Amino acid sequence: MRENQASIKTSLYDCHAGYDALDVLARKLGTVDARYPRVEGLAHLRTSRFLASFDVAGLSDVAYQRWLMRQNAKAVEGLFFEWLRLLPASQQQLSHHWPGDQAAVERALSDCGAVLVAHQAELPRLTGMTTDGQYQNWKRWVGLYPLAVMPFYLGVVNEHQNLQQQQREFANNDTERAGQWTHYQPPTPTPSPNDALELLRQQPLDELGIPLLGSAIEEQLLDAFMPALAVKNTQSAAADNDRPVQLIADANGAVQRDTTQPTIYTHVSHGRYQGQVTLQLNYSVWFAERKPEQALDLLAGQFDGITWRVHLLPSGAVLGYDKMHQCGCWYQFFPASGFDAQPALPRTQEPFNIGRTLQPEQRHTLWLAANTHHLLGVQAANAPSATQPLTVRAYAQLRALESPDGRYFSPFNAQGLVTESRRPERLVFWPMGIPSPGAMRIHGTHAIAFIGYRHFDDPWLLEELGLE
Repeated sequence: MRENQASIKTSLYDCHAGYDALDVLARKLGTVDARYPRVEGLAHLRTSRFLASFDVAGLSDVAYQRWLMRQNAKAVEGLFFEWLRLLPASQQQLSHHWPGDQAAVERALSDCGAVLVAHQAELPRLTGMTTDGQYQNWKRWVGLYPLAVMPFYLGVVNEHQNLQQQQREFANNDTERAGQWTHYQPPTPTPSPNDALELLRQQPLDELGIPLLGSAIEEQLLDAFMPALAVKNTQSAAADNDRPVQLIADANGAVQRDTTQPTIYTHVSHGRYQGQVTLQLNYSVWFAERKPEQALDLLAGQFDGITWRVHLLPSGAVLGYDKMHQCGCWYQFFPASGFDAQPALPRTQEPFNIGRTLQPEQRHTLWLAANTHHLLGVQAANAPSATQPLTVRAYAQLRALESPDGRYFSPFNAQGLVTESRRPERLVFWPMGIPSPGAMRIHGTHAIAFIGYRHFDDPWLLEELGLE
């Protein structure tokens, strides 16, 4: 591939063997990256609910190859993180296939991917691709789901009403008099939201209808819509568990929560709306824990956090905003001005929590409650005189955290769960079929409804919301 560097032969056989060897070893040693599901039997492809939603049979040859390339890019990303997290001795076992340093291995994975995609494109098409849901139906059968669902349904409706009441009370109070707040401000964004939308309109679409964004354009879009944070203090200052944290790994691989570096993690994803591909801007914040508020608090535990997401059309329209906690709990949707959400759902499906309409030309501040980190309000950003800076990091960094001795670890296990974040509620809510309900988990694995089936990364979510 490059002279004077260790490289592999980019033959079809060697590439298949190299991908398979790394895939097998990662599974065996437990360094599996759960961000994107594997395509069983095809180590060079990983998918997503969005990519699996394409009608592959109807794609042109060029579009089909682009579809394969996007899935290979996810496989390269996942395999590289899995290689990073291997011990040096295990990496040495793979050196026949993947020699050299990190940069060389990443290049080799990408070069081999091109070879494998070109070959895959010549084979019969991979139609009927699906992704597994984040629900375990056997638990629903054992837990007598048809009988258990009614009290859960009433509980969900009651919780929605309670949260909406908190948001109404917040909106009716002067925020500065309602209590003391600690403010966190992202870097001064350029361009403005309106300028960023104009920039988005100018970007071409690929053969799948997906906006083609260079890294610089993607960064500008993320910056333009990045929210500020205001977290309510307990007494006169912010509690340690109410400070946004950076997740870091120590030399033993334990994930630590660094409160000295308030951090917001960003990434871009895609969905669908009325025949168009949407661009989704994701902003994730983590906290150290949710402390117990009573003797037996089923919702308390280590780690907590929230994700805020902005839905855009390639034409430059803002469709709406939504949020969830890092467990997938407390999902809520906020339509943008000019749109309205009118879901028509059967009684077998959990109702949506619809918030107030937001103005898309404004930058927003998310006002969060102390300890629970519930979203109390979303208001136009107006930076107060005293703020703390937010460091911006790529969400992908969480999949391989570098420790002081140069090794890499992930807070997520092979199922995508943060094991240390398990909540007592799992002992009560298990009949709803969600693995370890209440535990924090990686994007791509969030179930966001106890009743029925619903996923945060469902590409058709805006359609289910009845957005018009």
